[in-house]
Amino acid sequence: MDNNIVYMPTLRLRQQEILVLNSFDFGNNIYPLIEVVKEKDRKSNARPYEEIYNGIINNIRSNHVFVDLPTYLEYSGSVNKEIVEFGFKVINNLETRCEYILKLENKDKIIPVISSYVQKTGEVDTIRRQYDLLHSSFNKIAYRVFIHSFSHDMDEVENLITDNDYLILDIDKLSPFRTPQLRPFIERLARLARGTKILLRSALSPDIENVKLSNDEVIIDADNSHIDIENLRVFGVNCCGDYAGIKKDKMTAGGTISPGFIYYDAVQNQYYGYKADIKDLNQFRDKIVPDIINSQATHRMLEANPPYVGDNNPGYKTILDIMAGTESGKSQAKFKKIAMDHYIYCIKTKIDIGELTQVNI
Repeated sequence: MDNNIVYMPTLRLRQQEILVLNSFDFGNNIYPLIEVVKEKDRKSNARPYEEIYNGIINNIRSNHVFVDLPTYLEYSGSVNKEIVEFGFKVINNLETRCEYILKLENKDKIIPVISSYVQKTGEVDTIRRQYDLLHSSFNKIAYRVFIHSFSHDMDEVENLITDNDYLILDIDKLSPFRTPQLRPFIERLARLARGTKILLRSALSPDIENVKLSNDEVIIDADNSHIDIENLRVFGVNCCGDYAGIKKDKMTAGGTISPGFIYYDAVQNQYYGYKADIKDLNQFRDKIVPDIINSQATHRMLEANPPYVGDNNPGYKTILDIMAGTESGKSQAKFKKIAMDHYIYCIKTKIDIGELTQVNI
């Protein structure tokens, strides 16, 4: 079976995520999960849905791509208008959601993601109904199950999943190894002998704010322990996924200028915070970038063998270019791409040196 997955970065297809997907070489062991949350990638884009997303998927340098039109999103009043419209038009309707997945052409590369509707609409038997609509068109299926509907979801998944398929257990921001209420889920996962099991969680609390970061200090509300192989073995999964070094936010529209940066230290497997002295985009170049380059975290990653930072790391290379003045740093959005490029490169390096592998359970 073609199944080399070790890590699953989850990207939500906003502009910076798309740039990462278009430019990063994920190699053989990283299968991205893309969350399609709106009809078009930009308001002004006149191209149809299938042309936009087929183009994105075809450009991704990875053996496989998980494609999800996520059912878990909540459409509050502050969520981006285009996301709300797509949710009500497409995602909330099971048959329409499957139609949109089937519009995507690269069936050998795509692994469609199925989730139940029990928490969204109260409908039952929705995993099987989606399976019936999709399985004949795709070689592999992924089932994404959530804590709040776990028992119900697993009752369906256990009747459908094959060795060729994937089970994504999404525990949101829960700590996977210090939370007693997860024990029943771990025990039931252990009884499932088919499929590749992936633990997906957000390492960064959504409550982390740039203005509250302590400069060059460990972020206490960040927990990256899900990538530790021994922890994965205890949990009973084969591999892990997360949101690629950035927060899993609520997809709201816009935000205020607040220069800051969350920086992953691959040696310590921890996150450090950096923030501006004043609300000015020049602070990225004048304060944050020099602080990152001169940090102990960077020093540790330079001294590692092989080093985690340098010109081969696209995120860190951009930081060096901003410091050198060859690239502008006056963009809060750009630093999201820097964070993702840096984090995924570090994870890929851990895979290359055998520090992170697919776990046999």
